[in-house]
Parts: sequence; C-alpha cells; structure tokens
Amino acid sequence: MNPEAAFVLLVVAVAFVLFWTEALAVELVGLLALLALVVGGVLEPAQAFHGFGSPALVMIGSVLILSASLVRNGAGERIVVRLERLSRGGHERVVPLLFGTVILVSAFINNVAATAMFLPVAESLARIRRIPPARLLMPVAFASLLGGVCTLTGTSTNVAVAGALVEHGQPPLGLFELTPIGVPLAIVGALYLVLFSRWLPGRVRQEDAGEGDRRFFMTELEVPPGSPAIGKTLRELDLGRRARLHPLGLIRGAVRLVEGILDTPLREGDIVVAEGDARAVNRAVSAAGLRRKTTRKRIETGQGGLTLVEATVSYNSPLIGRTLREVDLRGRYGLDVVALWRRGGPVIEKIGDIRLRVGDVLLLQGAPERIRRLAGDPLYLLVADRFLPRYEPRKERLSILVFGLALLAAAIGALPVSVAFLLGAVLVVALGCIPLEEAYRALNLKLIVLIGAMIGVSQALDVSGAAAWLARSVLQVAGGAGSHHALASLAAIYWLTVLLTQPMSNAAAALLVLPVALDTATLAGVDPRPFAVTVAVAASLAFMTPLEPACLLVMSTGRYRFRDFLALGAPLTFLCFGMVLALVPVLFPF
Repeated sequence: MNPEAAFVLLVVAVAFVLFWTEALAVELVGLLALLALVVGGVLEPAQAFHGFGSPALVMIGSVLILSASLVRNGAGERIVVRLERLSRGGHERVVPLLFGTVILVSAFINNVAATAMFLPVAESLARIRRIPPARLLMPVAFASLLGGVCTLTGTSTNVAVAGALVEHGQPPLGLFELTPIGVPLAIVGALYLVLFSRWLPGRVRQEDAGEGDRRFFMTELEVPPGSPAIGKTLRELDLGRRARLHPLGLIRGAVRLVEGILDTPLREGDIVVAEGDARAVNRAVSAAGLRRKTTRKRIETGQGGLTLVEATVSYNSPLIGRTLREVDLRGRYGLDVVALWRRGGPVIEKIGDIRLRVGDVLLLQGAPERIRRLAGDPLYLLVADRFLPRYEPRKERLSILVFGLALLAAAIGALPVSVAFLLGAVLVVALGCIPLEEAYRALNLKLIVLIGAMIGVSQALDVSGAAAWLARSVLQVAGGAGSHHALASLAAIYWLTVLLTQPMSNAAAALLVLPVALDTATLAGVDPRPFAVTVAVAASLAFMTPLEPACLLVMSTGRYRFRDFLALGAPLTFLCFGMVLALVPVLFPF
C-alpha cells in the first residue's frame, strides 16, 4: 500500500469513529475528512468540491421539497381515510394494507418523509382497530426502507450512488433500474413484517404497564416562594413513593448538585431535576408544593384550558442541534416545554441548555389551538395525531399532480432527471403548495453537505489506490479473481455496506464502499454494475439498529428498546441478503 492510500484509509477510519461516537455533527465530520484530504495533498480543491456541484445533490434537494409539499398538504389524511374504509376486516387486513401503502408511497418520495407521513396514520389505525401501535410503527419504518429500494427517488442514498457512479466513469442508475430487485425485496419483506410484527411488545397501549415499559421524561420543578417544601429534603418529600418521580439532580443558582441531593434542605428558587412519566410530573406538583419551572408565566396570567401533548423532533426539524432556550417555543407558539425524553436515558442538566437530536420527545403544555398551530408545520415537530391541522385539498391535488408530472418527465426521458425534479420543486413553491421558508428547511442542508463531502472522500479512495487495496483484500477473502468467485465477492461487499450503514449515514456508507465495489469487480474481471446495485440496495437495509433516521422517528413514539430493532431487523437483514445474492446475478449478470 502506498503512503497516500494509507493516509486516506486513516482519515476514513477516524471519520468512522467520529460517526459512531457522534462526537461531532455528521456533516462536520464529512467536511473535516474532505479538508484533511485536500491539506494532505490527496485531492486538488477542484476535485474535492466537485461533489457539491453534482446533479445528484440537485435531485436530492428537489425530491425533499416535493416530499415535504406532499406531507404538508395532508396526503396522509386522505390515505388514512381510505385505509380505514378498506380495513374493516380487522388486524389481519389493516396490517398488510398499511405496509403495502407505505412501500408504494416511499418508492417515490423520500423514505424518511414517508415514515413521518405515516406515523399519525399508523397511530390512528391502531386506535380505531385496537391494535398496539408498537406493532405497527417499527414495521412502518422498515416498510419505508424497503419501498425506498424500488426506485431512484425512494431514498437519497440511491440518488447519491447514481451521482457517484458518474464521477467514477460509470453510467448512472436509471429511474426504475432498481425496480426489478426492489419489488421482490419489498414483497417478501412486507410478508415477513405481516407475519412477525405481531410479536413486537405493545408497550404503548398498556396503560397499566410497569415502570420498565413507560417512557420517562426529564423535567425541572422549582421551589416557589412560600412552598411547604422549603427547608425539607428530597428524602423527606419522598417523591418516589408519593408521585413516582425520581430526583436526578439539584440546581441552586449556578451550582449543579448530583451527589447528596436527597439530604440537602431545599431553598426558595431551587430547581429539582427529576425523572418520571407524564402523570408523575402532575402528581409531584400537587403532592410536594413544587411547580413546573417553565410554566410560571402561564400560571401568573391565569390562562386556562391547557393540555399536555407529546411531540417528537422530526428528521428535518430546525430544532436539531439547537437548545430550547434558543428556539423559544413559548415566544413563537405560546407553548411550554414541561419535560424531555431521549433514547439512552436522561441528561443531567437544564432542559433549556440541552441540544436537541432527531427522535427526542418533548412534553408540551399549552392551549389546544396553539398546539394545532405547531402541528401545522410537520417539518418542525411530529405532534399527536388528534392535533393534526386542516389541509387545503387544492394544494394537496396540486402537489400530487406536480410530483407525478416530474416523475413522468424523468421516466420517458423528456427531461434529465435532475432537471425534471428541480422544475417540480420550483412549481410547488410557485403555486403556493409550500412556503419558500419551509422549502428551504426541507432541503435538509445537513444531508446535502454530508453527501457533497462524501462524494469527494469517495473520489480520494479511488485516486489514491486505497479502494484498489481494499478490493484486493475483498478478493482474497472471496477466494480470488474470476467470475466463479464473483458471488462471494458480492456477498462481502453486501455485508461491508450493511455493517457500515448501521453507525453511519446510509449515503455516506454507500459512497465509501462504492469505489471499493467497483475496483473489486474490475480486479475480478466482471461487470461492475451488479456490485454498484448491491451497494445501493444494501445501504438502504438498515434494519438492525434504530440509528437510521426513519427508525429514530418511531423509536420514541413506539417506546421501543434497542434490542427490539435487533430482534425484528436482524432476520429481515439476512432474508434480504439471501434474496440479493439470488436476484442480482440473474437481473444484472456478471
């Protein structure tokens, strides 16, 4: 291995660790890796930044805007009405109908947007049919991933791979080139989900479930003037027994206490950081003479008719990476954040200082009309379905029509794919289907920056010879060159992509593996197309962990644990592996 290739592999390894640990934002990791390769002399600046001018990025941004327009204008509402009408046969009928519809929709719009669209649909159907929502939500996310494999527009990963193929001197993926393999995968995957989703734990519906099955929020309770709690210790207040609320820390002015808090006498103005379910927060307020720190102004104004609602931070929300203090939901919407829940447990610090992530759940308090106003912006927070806003049918029909025409123009070759979808995105904004400000938010700058950077890193793997070295290693594992060993090489590339996809962005993993896959095919003396298709497909099959954005959206709402995804997702991953190995050589011969 030459020194340049070794340096590229070192940069990629460091980036992988940073992706895994989430020590830095993923798009920042991508940019740092790209800049390291420029400073290290592996890439010229023009080569490094060429990815940011890729037609693939134009298409990704355009599809995201079109998808956001469909979600914003209530395409899901029409679907839920139809599904309710068609699913009168109960669980046996509603489940395949729901999963099939998700697959169909996510084949054409971004799969994460499709998951966001179907979250309230699945919850509504679960309530009507008396099905535990947890048995629908994870399969909905998995179905959206399966649907995304079916066409080029189903996921940004497919578009990124198509663009990267051009950079590596290969023809791009066609709009429906993945359909022959994606449809069988989706059908078999849907049957698997129908058969095995019934064994998922139905925690959401168990109102009397034990403590281990409840969602525990972190909240802040203030000791107000004249409170009977002044002078008492948390041990004396016994919040665990009286309110089922567990103290985690105590904030006194600028001092944060974690140890010895149970025996520290409380003073006026102290803030108790505690953990409990939504009902425990209310019990603690009445039982111990405390009050929610964030609702002081609301209490003083005497405003009534307040309600509590859970809201999940969406995959495209502008809240991501910002603190609640910076966002100021009270100033914008008149809503108070009572508590916060995050996968992996609470964070011992002031709620207002916590930087939010995808999948965080906020417990909001406010007037119903203000909550409906927030729910009117589905790119902001996913609010409980009973607060869904009213939509304008005209804008919904226009959004569907424009998307359909863009798809048709690209399919028949009337316009280049990127131009067709960019024209569609411009039209939905010009026709008023989505405000310009929301369209900019829908662009998901983080994803676009990440993919642009990773296209450059992918180029570095190729030009430095690092991809060729990895390809030779893959061939050694597979048993050598030649078409008779190509199937083993394809299997190695599949698992390399799947395993990298678990901790990383799907698109980032695909762009890293693609040059290795292409060089593996070249050294083996076979057509590189089946290897490129395998990378695109495998990168979308992130079923084993909840780290995929679509899975993060349902993890909190369904109250799943990490092992729930492994239990349902690992067998599905192996099932898809067997199908890919059987179908790719037939549909895309070596």
